[in-house]
Amino acid sequence: MLLQAGLGKRTINIPEDAGHKQITDILCEVYPKMGELEGAWMLYKAMGGLGQRKLILVPPDDEGYSGTSITKTGKSWLYIMPIQQTLDTTPLPMSAPEFQAMPNARCLSCQSYVPLQLLGLHVKECSINETVPTEDTNIDEDDDVIPLEMPTQVLESKVACPLCCQPFTKEEICAHASVCGESNITEEIEFSKDMHGHYSSALDILVALEKRVDVSMTFNISVTREDLFQRGMKQWIRQKKASPKNLLRVSFIGEHGIDEGPLRTEFLTEMVRGIETQYFEGDGEKGKIPKYSILDYQDQNFKTCGEILATSLAQGGPAPNFLKTWCYNFLCHGEMEIDVPPDEVTAPDLINLKAEVQNSDDEKLLELTDAIVACGYQGPITVEKRNSITAAISLHSVVRLIPILTQLREGFKLYGLTDFLAEHKQLCQELFVPGHIENVDADFIVGALSPNLSEEGSVRRQKELHVLNFLQDFLQNLEDKDTVHEDKLPASAATQETTGVGNKRLSLQHFFQWITGHAHVPLIQCQRSIFKITVNFEHDCYSHYGEHGICYPVVNACGVSVTFPVCHLGTYSEFERNLNTALEFGYEFSRY
Repeated sequence: MLLQAGLGKRTINIPEDAGHKQITDILCEVYPKMGELEGAWMLYKAMGGLGQRKLILVPPDDEGYSGTSITKTGKSWLYIMPIQQTLDTTPLPMSAPEFQAMPNARCLSCQSYVPLQLLGLHVKECSINETVPTEDTNIDEDDDVIPLEMPTQVLESKVACPLCCQPFTKEEICAHASVCGESNITEEIEFSKDMHGHYSSALDILVALEKRVDVSMTFNISVTREDLFQRGMKQWIRQKKASPKNLLRVSFIGEHGIDEGPLRTEFLTEMVRGIETQYFEGDGEKGKIPKYSILDYQDQNFKTCGEILATSLAQGGPAPNFLKTWCYNFLCHGEMEIDVPPDEVTAPDLINLKAEVQNSDDEKLLELTDAIVACGYQGPITVEKRNSITAAISLHSVVRLIPILTQLREGFKLYGLTDFLAEHKQLCQELFVPGHIENVDADFIVGALSPNLSEEGSVRRQKELHVLNFLQDFLQNLEDKDTVHEDKLPASAATQETTGVGNKRLSLQHFFQWITGHAHVPLIQCQRSIFKITVNFEHDCYSHYGEHGICYPVVNACGVSVTFPVCHLGTYSEFERNLNTALEFGYEFSRY
Protein backbone atom coordinates (compact mmCIF):
# COMPACT_ATOMS: atom_id res chain seq x y z
CA MET A 1 0.00 0.00 0.00
CA LEU A 2 2.78 2.43 0.90
CA LEU A 3 4.76 1.48 -2.18
CA GLN A 4 1.82 2.21 -4.51
CA ALA A 5 1.24 5.53 -2.74
CA GLY A 6 4.82 6.64 -3.37
CA LEU A 7 5.75 6.13 0.29
CA GLY A 8 7.76 2.93 0.03
CA LYS A 9 11.35 2.20 1.02
CA ARG A 10 14.04 4.54 -0.33
CA THR A 11 17.78 4.75 0.14
CA ILE A 12 18.60 8.41 0.73
CA ASN A 13 22.00 10.09 1.06
CA ILE A 14 21.99 12.59 3.92
CA PRO A 15 25.16 14.67 4.47
CA GLU A 16 26.68 14.23 7.92
CA ASP A 17 26.63 17.99 8.51
CA ALA A 18 22.97 18.34 7.44
CA GLY A 19 20.65 20.18 9.80
CA HIS A 20 16.98 19.52 10.52
CA LYS A 21 15.67 21.84 7.76
CA GLN A 22 17.97 20.35 5.12
CA ILE A 23 16.90 16.83 6.12
CA THR A 24 13.24 17.89 5.92
CA ASP A 25 13.78 19.32 2.41
CA ILE A 26 15.50 16.12 1.27
CA LEU A 27 12.69 13.92 2.60
CA CYS A 28 9.97 16.12 1.09
CA GLU A 29 11.73 15.95 -2.26
CA VAL A 30 11.79 12.13 -2.14
CA TYR A 31 8.31 11.89 -0.58
CA PRO A 32 6.28 14.87 -1.91
CA LYS A 33 3.28 13.84 0.22
CA MET A 34 5.28 14.70 3.33
CA GLY A 35 4.72 18.38 2.54
CA GLU A 36 1.22 18.00 3.99
CA LEU A 37 2.70 17.25 7.43
CA GLU A 38 4.16 20.78 7.79
CA GLY A 39 7.11 19.41 9.74
CA ALA A 40 5.04 17.32 12.21
CA TRP A 41 6.91 14.03 11.88
CA MET A 42 9.47 11.96 13.78
CA LEU A 43 11.76 9.05 12.97
CA TYR A 44 11.41 5.54 14.37
CA LYS A 45 13.46 2.37 14.03
CA ALA A 46 12.55 -1.29 14.39
CA MET A 47 13.87 -3.59 17.10
CA GLY A 48 13.67 -7.36 16.88
CA GLY A 49 12.07 -9.39 14.12
CA LEU A 50 9.88 -12.40 13.39
CA GLY A 51 7.16 -10.21 11.89
CA GLN A 52 6.35 -8.68 15.29
CA ARG A 53 8.85 -5.83 15.31
CA LYS A 54 8.22 -2.94 17.67
CA LEU A 55 9.06 0.56 16.48
CA ILE A 56 10.89 2.79 18.95
CA LEU A 57 11.41 6.53 18.68
CA VAL A 58 14.71 7.95 17.45
CA PRO A 59 14.86 11.01 19.72
CA PRO A 60 15.79 14.31 18.01
CA ASP A 61 18.40 16.64 19.46
CA ASP A 62 17.52 20.08 20.84
CA GLU A 63 17.95 21.47 17.31
CA GLY A 64 16.00 18.63 15.72
CA TYR A 65 17.41 15.81 13.61
CA SER A 66 20.92 16.10 12.18
CA GLY A 67 23.01 14.01 9.84
CA THR A 68 25.23 13.04 12.77
CA SER A 69 22.35 11.88 14.98
CA ILE A 70 20.84 9.82 12.15
CA THR A 71 24.21 8.19 11.48
CA LYS A 72 24.37 7.09 15.13
CA THR A 73 21.19 5.03 14.71
CA GLY A 74 23.26 2.39 12.89
CA LYS A 75 22.60 0.46 9.70
CA SER A 76 18.87 -0.12 9.95
CA TRP A 77 15.72 1.06 8.21
CA LEU A 78 14.20 4.24 9.61
CA TYR A 79 10.45 4.86 9.53
CA ILE A 80 8.81 8.28 9.19
CA MET A 81 5.82 8.62 11.52
CA PRO A 82 3.34 11.54 11.27
CA ILE A 83 2.49 13.07 14.65
CA GLN A 84 -0.89 14.68 14.01
CA GLN A 85 -2.03 13.78 10.49
CA THR A 86 -2.49 10.70 8.34
CA LEU A 87 -0.59 10.53 5.07
CA ASP A 88 -2.54 10.09 1.86
CA THR A 89 -2.15 6.45 0.75
CA THR A 90 -4.10 6.77 -2.51
CA PRO A 91 -2.28 4.72 -5.21
CA LEU A 92 -0.34 6.87 -7.68
CA PRO A 93 -0.37 6.34 -11.45
CA MET A 94 2.52 4.28 -12.79
CA SER A 95 3.90 7.40 -14.50
CA ALA A 96 4.18 9.36 -11.24
CA PRO A 97 7.55 11.07 -10.52
CA GLU A 98 7.92 8.93 -7.39
CA PHE A 99 8.45 5.85 -9.62
CA GLN A 100 10.84 7.38 -12.17
CA ALA A 101 13.97 6.00 -10.51
CA MET A 102 12.60 2.43 -10.42
CA PRO A 103 13.56 -0.06 -13.15
CA ASN A 104 10.69 -0.93 -15.49
CA ALA A 105 9.50 -4.32 -16.74
CA ARG A 106 6.96 -5.24 -19.43
CA CYS A 107 3.62 -6.81 -18.48
CA LEU A 108 2.90 -9.76 -20.80
CA SER A 109 -0.85 -9.10 -20.64
CA CYS A 110 -1.13 -5.45 -21.63
CA GLN A 111 2.42 -5.01 -23.00
CA SER A 112 2.88 -1.85 -20.92
CA TYR A 113 5.97 -1.07 -18.88
CA VAL A 114 5.49 -0.67 -15.14
CA PRO A 115 7.92 -0.25 -12.22
CA LEU A 116 9.50 -3.60 -11.38
CA GLN A 117 8.55 -3.36 -7.69
CA LEU A 118 4.87 -2.94 -8.64
CA LEU A 119 4.74 -5.56 -11.38
CA GLY A 120 3.26 -8.24 -9.13
CA LEU A 121 0.40 -5.95 -8.07
CA HIS A 122 -0.14 -4.74 -11.63
CA VAL A 123 -0.31 -8.29 -13.00
CA LYS A 124 -3.03 -9.20 -10.52
CA GLU A 125 -5.19 -6.25 -11.59
CA CYS A 126 -4.38 -6.70 -15.26
CA SER A 127 -5.44 -10.37 -15.26
CA ILE A 128 -8.83 -9.46 -13.77
CA ASN A 129 -9.53 -7.08 -16.65
CA GLU A 130 -8.37 -9.60 -19.26
CA THR A 131 -11.15 -10.45 -21.76
CA VAL A 132 -11.90 -14.18 -22.00
CA PRO A 133 -14.48 -16.12 -24.02
CA THR A 134 -17.79 -16.69 -22.23
CA GLU A 135 -19.74 -19.92 -22.10
CA ASP A 136 -22.11 -18.64 -24.79
CA THR A 137 -19.32 -18.15 -27.35
CA ASN A 138 -19.64 -20.68 -30.20
CA ILE A 139 -16.32 -21.70 -31.73
CA ASP A 140 -16.23 -24.21 -34.51
CA GLU A 141 -13.21 -26.43 -34.75
CA ASP A 142 -12.77 -25.44 -38.38
CA ASP A 143 -13.03 -21.70 -37.76
CA ASP A 144 -9.88 -19.72 -38.29
CA VAL A 145 -9.45 -18.33 -34.83
CA ILE A 146 -6.47 -17.49 -32.66
CA PRO A 147 -6.70 -19.38 -29.38
CA LEU A 148 -6.54 -17.18 -26.27
CA GLU A 149 -3.19 -17.62 -24.56
CA MET A 150 -3.32 -16.96 -20.84
CA PRO A 151 -0.40 -14.87 -19.53
CA THR A 152 2.31 -16.87 -17.84
CA GLN A 153 2.02 -14.67 -14.74
CA VAL A 154 -1.57 -15.90 -14.16
CA LEU A 155 -0.76 -19.58 -14.60
CA GLU A 156 2.27 -19.39 -12.36
CA SER A 157 2.07 -21.54 -9.25
CA LYS A 158 1.43 -19.82 -5.96
CA VAL A 159 3.29 -20.06 -2.67
CA ALA A 160 2.03 -19.42 0.85
CA CYS A 161 3.32 -16.55 2.95
CA PRO A 162 4.96 -18.07 6.07
CA LEU A 163 3.43 -15.36 8.29
CA CYS A 164 -0.19 -15.03 7.20
CA CYS A 165 -0.42 -18.29 5.16
CA GLN A 166 -2.16 -16.52 2.25
CA PRO A 167 -1.27 -17.74 -1.31
CA PHE A 168 0.68 -15.42 -3.65
CA THR A 169 2.56 -15.76 -6.92
CA LYS A 170 6.32 -15.45 -6.90
CA GLU A 171 6.08 -11.82 -8.06
CA GLU A 172 3.39 -10.95 -5.54
CA ILE A 173 5.14 -12.56 -2.61
CA CYS A 174 8.03 -10.09 -2.88
CA ALA A 175 5.78 -7.05 -2.63
CA HIS A 176 3.62 -8.70 0.01
CA ALA A 177 6.60 -9.65 2.19
CA SER A 178 7.59 -6.00 2.55
CA VAL A 179 4.32 -5.19 4.30
CA CYS A 180 3.30 -8.45 5.96
CA GLY A 181 6.24 -8.33 8.35
CA GLU A 182 5.10 -4.94 9.63
CA SER A 183 1.43 -5.86 10.12
CA ASN A 184 -0.29 -7.31 13.14
CA ILE A 185 -1.63 -10.84 13.22
CA THR A 186 -5.11 -10.96 11.74
CA GLU A 187 -8.16 -11.05 13.93
CA GLU A 188 -8.90 -14.58 12.76
CA ILE A 189 -5.52 -15.84 13.97
CA GLU A 190 -5.90 -13.99 17.27
CA PHE A 191 -9.40 -15.41 17.75
CA SER A 192 -8.09 -18.91 17.18
CA LYS A 193 -5.37 -18.24 19.73
CA ASP A 194 -7.91 -17.01 22.26
CA MET A 195 -10.17 -20.01 21.78
CA HIS A 196 -7.42 -22.56 22.20
CA GLY A 197 -5.64 -20.75 25.03
CA HIS A 198 -2.15 -20.85 23.51
CA TYR A 199 -0.58 -18.48 26.04
CA SER A 200 2.56 -19.42 27.91
CA SER A 201 2.80 -16.38 30.21
CA ALA A 202 1.03 -13.26 31.40
CA LEU A 203 3.19 -11.29 28.96
CA ASP A 204 1.54 -13.09 26.02
CA ILE A 205 -1.83 -12.02 27.39
CA LEU A 206 -0.67 -8.39 27.63
CA VAL A 207 0.30 -8.53 23.95
CA ALA A 208 -3.14 -9.96 23.10
CA LEU A 209 -4.87 -7.21 25.10
CA GLU A 210 -2.79 -4.58 23.31
CA LYS A 211 -4.07 -5.85 19.96
CA ARG A 212 -7.67 -5.35 21.12
CA VAL A 213 -7.24 -1.58 21.39
CA ASP A 214 -9.46 0.08 18.76
CA VAL A 215 -7.14 2.60 17.08
CA SER A 216 -9.81 3.85 14.66
CA MET A 217 -10.62 6.63 17.15
CA THR A 218 -8.96 8.25 20.16
CA PHE A 219 -10.24 8.51 23.71
CA ASN A 220 -9.09 12.03 24.62
CA ILE A 221 -8.42 13.11 28.21
CA SER A 222 -7.22 16.64 29.07
CA VAL A 223 -6.29 17.36 32.70
CA THR A 224 -4.07 19.58 34.81
CA ARG A 225 -1.53 18.20 37.23
CA GLU A 226 -3.37 19.86 40.08
CA ASP A 227 -5.54 17.19 41.72
CA LEU A 228 -4.75 14.94 38.74
CA PHE A 229 -6.47 11.78 40.01
CA GLN A 230 -9.84 13.34 40.82
CA ARG A 231 -9.80 15.38 37.61
CA GLY A 232 -8.86 12.25 35.65
CA MET A 233 -11.75 10.27 37.13
CA LYS A 234 -14.20 13.06 36.29
CA GLN A 235 -12.98 13.47 32.71
CA TRP A 236 -12.96 9.71 32.15
CA ILE A 237 -16.63 9.45 33.17
CA ARG A 238 -17.63 12.55 31.21
CA GLN A 239 -16.01 11.50 27.90
CA LYS A 240 -18.87 10.86 25.43
CA LYS A 241 -17.26 11.02 21.99
CA ALA A 242 -15.35 7.76 22.19
CA SER A 243 -14.96 4.59 24.24
CA PRO A 244 -12.17 3.67 26.67
CA LYS A 245 -11.56 0.79 24.28
CA ASN A 246 -10.14 3.33 21.81
CA LEU A 247 -6.55 4.54 21.87
CA LEU A 248 -6.09 6.74 24.95
CA ARG A 249 -4.60 10.15 24.15
CA VAL A 250 -3.68 12.39 27.08
CA SER A 251 -2.74 16.05 27.25
CA PHE A 252 -1.84 18.12 30.28
CA ILE A 253 -3.50 21.53 30.04
CA GLY A 254 -0.95 24.34 29.80
CA GLU A 255 1.90 22.04 28.74
CA HIS A 256 3.42 21.49 25.32
CA GLY A 257 3.83 17.74 25.37
CA ILE A 258 2.47 15.78 22.39
CA ASP A 259 1.24 12.37 23.46
CA GLU A 260 3.39 9.75 21.77
CA GLY A 261 3.01 7.37 24.72
CA PRO A 262 4.84 8.84 27.75
CA LEU A 263 1.97 11.20 28.63
CA ARG A 264 -0.46 8.28 28.43
CA THR A 265 1.72 6.03 30.59
CA GLU A 266 2.32 8.83 33.11
CA PHE A 267 -1.43 9.47 33.33
CA LEU A 268 -2.16 5.75 33.77
CA THR A 269 0.60 5.49 36.38
CA GLU A 270 -0.95 8.30 38.43
CA MET A 271 -4.46 6.91 38.00
CA VAL A 272 -3.51 3.36 39.08
CA ARG A 273 -1.63 4.81 42.04
CA GLY A 274 -4.65 6.96 42.93
CA ILE A 275 -7.06 4.02 42.65
CA GLU A 276 -4.90 1.98 45.03
CA THR A 277 -4.71 4.87 47.52
CA GLN A 278 -8.28 6.20 47.32
CA TYR A 279 -10.37 3.09 46.72
CA PHE A 280 -8.42 0.26 48.39
CA GLU A 281 -7.12 -0.37 51.91
CA GLY A 282 -4.89 -2.85 53.67
CA ASP A 283 -1.27 -3.97 53.81
CA GLY A 284 0.46 -3.27 50.50
CA GLU A 285 2.80 -6.27 50.76
CA LYS A 286 -0.02 -8.76 51.44
CA GLY A 287 -2.52 -7.09 49.14
CA LYS A 288 -5.46 -4.75 49.56
CA ILE A 289 -9.25 -4.97 49.36
CA PRO A 290 -11.76 -2.33 48.18
CA LYS A 291 -12.88 0.28 50.68
CA TYR A 292 -16.52 -0.11 51.58
CA SER A 293 -18.26 3.01 50.24
CA ILE A 294 -21.94 3.11 49.35
CA LEU A 295 -21.55 6.54 47.73
CA ASP A 296 -18.78 5.38 45.38
CA TYR A 297 -20.80 2.26 44.57
CA GLN A 298 -23.89 4.32 43.72
CA ASP A 299 -21.81 6.67 41.53
CA GLN A 300 -20.40 3.66 39.59
CA ASN A 301 -16.88 4.77 40.54
CA PHE A 302 -15.68 1.19 40.96
CA LYS A 303 -16.73 0.38 37.38
CA THR A 304 -14.68 3.36 36.22
CA CYS A 305 -11.77 2.07 38.27
CA GLY A 306 -12.10 -1.31 36.53
CA GLU A 307 -12.04 0.35 33.10
CA ILE A 308 -8.92 2.34 33.99
CA LEU A 309 -7.10 -0.73 35.32
CA ALA A 310 -7.99 -2.72 32.18
CA THR A 311 -6.83 0.16 29.97
CA SER A 312 -3.57 0.36 31.91
CA LEU A 313 -2.84 -3.29 31.11
CA ALA A 314 -3.78 -2.94 27.44
CA GLN A 315 -2.06 0.39 26.72
CA GLY A 316 1.30 0.22 28.44
CA GLY A 317 0.50 1.35 31.97
CA PRO A 318 1.42 -0.38 35.23
CA ALA A 319 -0.21 -3.59 36.39
CA PRO A 320 -2.64 -3.29 39.36
CA ASN A 321 -0.69 -5.82 41.42
CA PHE A 322 -2.05 -4.76 44.80
CA LEU A 323 -5.08 -7.05 45.29
CA LYS A 324 -5.69 -9.71 47.93
CA THR A 325 -5.72 -13.21 46.46
CA TRP A 326 -9.38 -13.81 47.34
CA CYS A 327 -10.37 -10.52 45.67
CA TYR A 328 -8.52 -11.56 42.53
CA ASN A 329 -10.21 -14.97 42.57
CA PHE A 330 -13.61 -13.28 42.75
CA LEU A 331 -12.74 -11.04 39.78
CA CYS A 332 -11.81 -14.15 37.78
CA HIS A 333 -15.09 -16.03 38.26
CA GLY A 334 -17.57 -13.62 39.85
CA GLU A 335 -18.13 -16.00 42.76
CA MET A 336 -16.99 -15.91 46.38
CA GLU A 337 -14.77 -18.82 47.35
CA ILE A 338 -15.53 -20.74 50.53
CA ASP A 339 -11.98 -20.63 51.92
CA VAL A 340 -11.72 -16.84 52.30
CA PRO A 341 -9.45 -16.18 55.31
CA PRO A 342 -11.42 -15.03 58.37
CA ASP A 343 -8.98 -12.25 59.28
CA GLU A 344 -9.57 -10.04 56.23
CA VAL A 345 -10.82 -7.07 58.25
CA THR A 346 -9.20 -3.83 57.07
CA ALA A 347 -11.99 -1.27 57.59
CA PRO A 348 -11.15 0.88 60.66
CA ASP A 349 -14.72 0.72 62.03
CA LEU A 350 -14.79 -3.09 61.98
CA ILE A 351 -11.24 -3.39 63.33
CA ASN A 352 -12.28 -1.24 66.28
CA LEU A 353 -15.47 -3.26 66.74
CA LYS A 354 -13.51 -6.54 66.86
CA ALA A 355 -11.09 -5.07 69.38
CA GLU A 356 -13.92 -3.83 71.58
CA VAL A 357 -15.64 -7.23 71.47
CA GLN A 358 -12.41 -8.99 72.48
CA ASN A 359 -11.88 -6.64 75.45
CA SER A 360 -15.49 -6.28 76.69
CA ASP A 361 -17.43 -7.90 79.47
CA ASP A 362 -21.11 -8.85 79.23
CA GLU A 363 -22.29 -5.36 80.14
CA LYS A 364 -20.08 -3.67 77.55
CA LEU A 365 -21.08 -6.22 74.89
CA LEU A 366 -24.73 -5.27 75.36
CA GLU A 367 -23.81 -1.68 74.47
CA LEU A 368 -22.37 -2.99 71.20
CA THR A 369 -25.51 -4.97 70.34
CA ASP A 370 -26.63 -2.75 67.43
CA ALA A 371 -23.22 -2.83 65.74
CA ILE A 372 -22.90 -6.61 66.25
CA VAL A 373 -26.38 -7.35 64.88
CA ALA A 374 -25.67 -5.09 61.88
CA CYS A 375 -22.86 -7.50 61.02
CA GLY A 376 -25.37 -10.35 60.72
CA TYR A 377 -24.79 -12.04 64.06
CA GLN A 378 -28.04 -13.47 65.49
CA GLY A 379 -26.82 -15.53 68.48
CA PRO A 380 -26.51 -14.65 72.17
CA ILE A 381 -24.24 -11.67 72.84
CA THR A 382 -22.14 -12.92 75.76
CA VAL A 383 -18.48 -13.24 76.65
CA GLU A 384 -18.62 -16.96 75.92
CA LYS A 385 -19.63 -16.18 72.29
CA ARG A 386 -16.81 -13.72 71.58
CA ASN A 387 -15.19 -15.95 68.95
CA SER A 388 -18.50 -16.44 67.14
CA ILE A 389 -19.14 -12.70 67.22
CA THR A 390 -15.69 -11.79 65.86
CA ALA A 391 -16.04 -14.48 63.14
CA ALA A 392 -19.36 -12.91 62.11
CA ILE A 393 -17.70 -9.49 61.93
CA SER A 394 -14.90 -10.89 59.74
CA LEU A 395 -17.39 -12.60 57.41
CA HIS A 396 -19.45 -9.43 57.21
CA SER A 397 -16.38 -7.39 56.23
CA VAL A 398 -15.88 -9.71 53.24
CA VAL A 399 -19.49 -10.31 52.16
CA ARG A 400 -20.39 -6.62 52.05
CA LEU A 401 -17.70 -6.09 49.38
CA ILE A 402 -19.34 -8.48 46.88
CA PRO A 403 -21.44 -5.76 45.13
CA ILE A 404 -18.36 -3.51 44.93
CA LEU A 405 -16.18 -6.29 43.47
CA THR A 406 -18.97 -7.12 41.02
CA GLN A 407 -19.02 -3.52 39.84
CA LEU A 408 -15.22 -3.51 39.53
CA ARG A 409 -15.51 -6.67 37.44
CA GLU A 410 -17.97 -4.90 35.12
CA GLY A 411 -15.22 -2.44 34.28
CA PHE A 412 -12.85 -5.36 33.63
CA LYS A 413 -15.05 -6.48 30.74
CA LEU A 414 -13.30 -3.82 28.67
CA TYR A 415 -11.04 -5.55 26.10
CA GLY A 416 -12.56 -8.88 27.25
CA LEU A 417 -10.26 -8.90 30.30
CA THR A 418 -12.73 -10.97 32.35
CA ASP A 419 -12.59 -13.72 29.71
CA PHE A 420 -8.80 -13.84 29.98
CA LEU A 421 -9.03 -13.98 33.78
CA ALA A 422 -11.56 -16.83 33.71
CA GLU A 423 -9.55 -18.93 31.22
CA HIS A 424 -6.03 -18.10 32.41
CA LYS A 425 -6.39 -17.50 36.14
CA GLN A 426 -2.93 -18.73 37.11
CA LEU A 427 -1.10 -16.86 34.34
CA CYS A 428 -2.78 -13.53 35.10
CA GLN A 429 -2.37 -13.69 38.87
CA GLU A 430 1.06 -12.05 38.80
CA LEU A 431 -0.53 -8.95 37.24
CA PHE A 432 -2.95 -8.45 40.15
CA VAL A 433 -1.44 -9.99 43.30
CA PRO A 434 1.75 -8.59 44.94
CA GLY A 435 5.06 -10.40 44.94
CA HIS A 436 5.50 -11.28 41.25
CA ILE A 437 6.45 -8.13 39.32
CA GLU A 438 9.95 -6.68 39.53
CA ASN A 439 10.12 -3.22 41.07
CA VAL A 440 12.34 -0.42 39.81
CA ASP A 441 15.70 -0.46 41.57
CA ALA A 442 19.01 1.36 41.17
CA ASP A 443 20.67 -1.57 39.35
CA PHE A 444 17.94 -1.71 36.71
CA ILE A 445 18.17 2.04 36.00
CA VAL A 446 21.98 2.08 35.90
CA GLY A 447 22.00 -0.98 33.64
CA ALA A 448 19.66 0.81 31.23
CA LEU A 449 21.86 3.93 30.93
CA SER A 450 23.24 4.52 27.44
CA PRO A 451 25.57 7.55 27.67
CA ASN A 452 26.82 9.47 24.65
CA LEU A 453 30.42 10.03 25.78
CA SER A 454 33.07 12.28 24.26
CA GLU A 455 36.38 11.06 22.83
CA GLU A 456 38.62 8.79 24.91
CA GLY A 457 41.13 10.72 26.98
CA SER A 458 39.42 14.10 26.56
CA VAL A 459 38.69 16.45 29.47
CA ARG A 460 35.00 16.41 28.53
CA ARG A 461 34.86 12.64 28.85
CA GLN A 462 36.38 12.81 32.35
CA LYS A 463 33.69 15.29 33.43
CA GLU A 464 30.98 13.09 31.89
CA LEU A 465 32.21 10.03 33.78
CA HIS A 466 32.12 12.06 37.01
CA VAL A 467 28.46 12.93 36.31
CA LEU A 468 27.65 9.26 35.67
CA ASN A 469 29.26 8.33 38.99
CA PHE A 470 27.24 11.05 40.72
CA LEU A 471 24.07 9.69 39.11
CA GLN A 472 24.78 6.14 40.25
CA ASP A 473 25.48 7.34 43.83
CA PHE A 474 22.30 9.44 43.77
CA LEU A 475 20.16 6.48 42.68
CA GLN A 476 21.70 4.13 45.25
CA ASN A 477 21.18 6.72 48.00
CA LEU A 478 17.52 7.01 47.01
CA GLU A 479 17.21 3.22 47.17
CA ASP A 480 18.84 3.13 50.61
CA LYS A 481 16.47 5.83 51.87
CA ASP A 482 13.52 3.83 50.52
CA THR A 483 14.67 0.79 52.51
CA VAL A 484 15.25 2.77 55.69
CA HIS A 485 11.92 4.55 55.32
CA GLU A 486 10.01 1.31 54.89
CA ASP A 487 11.79 -0.79 57.52
CA LYS A 488 13.13 1.48 60.24
CA LEU A 489 11.69 4.97 60.35
CA PRO A 490 8.69 5.74 62.60
CA ALA A 491 5.71 7.52 61.12
CA SER A 492 6.84 10.92 62.45
CA ALA A 493 10.26 10.62 60.79
CA ALA A 494 8.67 9.50 57.53
CA THR A 495 6.50 12.59 57.56
CA GLN A 496 9.53 14.83 57.96
CA GLU A 497 11.11 13.35 54.82
CA THR A 498 8.31 14.44 52.50
CA THR A 499 9.13 16.93 49.76
CA GLY A 500 7.27 19.04 47.26
CA VAL A 501 6.66 16.40 44.59
CA GLY A 502 2.93 16.07 45.10
CA ASN A 503 3.67 16.04 48.85
CA LYS A 504 5.42 12.69 48.40
CA ARG A 505 8.92 11.68 49.41
CA LEU A 506 11.35 11.45 46.51
CA SER A 507 12.04 7.86 45.49
CA LEU A 508 13.45 5.79 42.65
CA GLN A 509 9.92 5.53 41.26
CA HIS A 510 9.71 9.34 41.05
CA PHE A 511 13.05 9.53 39.25
CA PHE A 512 12.05 6.78 36.82
CA GLN A 513 8.70 8.42 36.12
CA TRP A 514 10.44 11.77 35.57
CA ILE A 515 12.62 10.20 32.86
CA THR A 516 10.14 7.83 31.21
CA GLY A 517 6.63 8.94 32.16
CA HIS A 518 5.95 5.73 34.13
CA ALA A 519 7.22 4.29 37.41
CA HIS A 520 7.27 0.57 36.57
CA VAL A 521 9.67 -1.75 34.80
CA PRO A 522 8.31 -2.61 31.31
CA LEU A 523 6.04 -5.62 31.75
CA ILE A 524 6.70 -7.24 28.36
CA GLN A 525 10.08 -8.99 28.20
CA CYS A 526 11.03 -7.85 24.70
CA GLN A 527 10.40 -4.22 25.70
CA ARG A 528 12.39 -4.69 28.90
CA SER A 529 15.39 -6.17 27.08
CA ILE A 530 15.71 -3.22 24.66
CA PHE A 531 14.86 -0.53 27.20
CA LYS A 532 17.52 2.20 27.29
CA ILE A 533 17.87 5.64 28.87
CA THR A 534 19.98 7.87 26.66
CA VAL A 535 22.26 10.18 28.66
CA ASN A 536 23.53 13.34 26.95
CA PHE A 537 25.88 16.00 28.30
CA GLU A 538 25.69 19.76 27.79
CA HIS A 539 29.16 21.37 28.04
CA ASP A 540 28.42 24.70 26.33
CA CYS A 541 25.43 26.16 28.17
CA TYR A 542 27.27 29.48 28.77
CA SER A 543 27.88 29.96 25.06
CA HIS A 544 24.26 29.02 24.30
CA TYR A 545 22.50 31.04 27.00
CA GLY A 546 25.04 33.65 28.06
CA GLU A 547 25.83 34.43 31.68
CA HIS A 548 23.42 32.67 34.04
CA GLY A 549 23.28 31.23 37.52
CA ILE A 550 22.11 27.64 37.12
CA CYS A 551 20.91 25.08 34.56
CA TYR A 552 18.91 21.94 35.26
CA PRO A 553 18.75 18.59 33.45
CA VAL A 554 16.47 18.45 30.41
CA VAL A 555 14.32 15.32 29.99
CA ASN A 556 12.83 14.00 26.76
CA ALA A 557 10.32 11.41 27.98
CA CYS A 558 9.24 10.53 24.42
CA GLY A 559 12.82 9.65 23.53
CA VAL A 560 13.64 8.38 27.06
CA SER A 561 16.68 10.64 27.38
CA VAL A 562 18.16 13.15 29.82
CA THR A 563 20.73 15.87 29.23
CA PHE A 564 22.89 16.96 32.17
CA PRO A 565 24.44 20.48 32.35
CA VAL A 566 28.01 19.45 33.15
CA CYS A 567 29.22 22.96 34.05
CA HIS A 568 26.85 23.11 37.04
CA LEU A 569 27.60 19.62 38.39
CA GLY A 570 31.20 19.83 39.57
CA THR A 571 30.66 18.09 42.92
CA TYR A 572 28.24 15.50 44.23
CA SER A 573 26.61 18.09 46.51
CA GLU A 574 25.90 20.31 43.49
CA PHE A 575 24.60 17.32 41.55
CA GLU A 576 22.30 16.19 44.37
CA ARG A 577 20.91 19.69 44.98
CA ASN A 578 20.41 20.27 41.25
CA LEU A 579 18.68 16.95 40.59
CA ASN A 580 16.48 17.14 43.70
CA THR A 581 15.19 20.52 42.53
CA ALA A 582 14.62 19.21 39.01
CA LEU A 583 12.68 16.22 40.34
CA GLU A 584 10.60 18.38 42.64
CA PHE A 585 9.56 21.02 40.13
CA GLY A 586 10.27 19.53 36.71
CA TYR A 587 7.38 17.15 36.02
CA GLU A 588 5.65 19.39 33.49
CA PHE A 589 6.31 18.96 29.77
CA SER A 590 7.70 22.50 29.43
CA ARG A 591 11.02 24.25 29.27
CA TYR A 592 11.83 27.55 30.94
